[in-house]
Amino acid sequence: MSGCAVRPPEAPVEPMTASVELEGSPAMALLQRAESARQQGQGAAAERYLERALNIAPDSSWLYRALADLRLSEGDARGAEGFALKALRLAPDHDDYQASLWEMVATARERQGDRDGARDARSRAAALRNPVARPV
Repeated sequence: MSGCAVRPPEAPVEPMTASVELEGSPAMALLQRAESARQQGQGAAAERYLERALNIAPDSSWLYRALADLRLSEGDARGAEGFALKALRLAPDHDDYQASLWEMVATARERQGDRDGARDARSRAAALRNPVARPV
């Protein structure tokens, strides 16, 4: 039965949140300001806050995720895909978080008319959400 190894069931993983990734960083306050600006319809201000936060925490997957989400909401699917892919490259080993990023990539690709790319991204998300049969 060699080659048939599957991952053993793992203990529940703590949800990946911005506060987990940016704990103790001044970038967290900038992210909160960006979210507030976005909720008030001030996309340009939100983007400036996120860019400032990235100067402080350039390897933050969560900040790139926030930029991707902002771009999606503004109708810039190409920009959203780029930021979501950057977030994935920096993402911690956290299946649910990575799956949500792949869903964001799928949405961005769909909005660009790339149905095959969207299907591939959704397939990657599904594989991360159902790790039982994934090889070790």
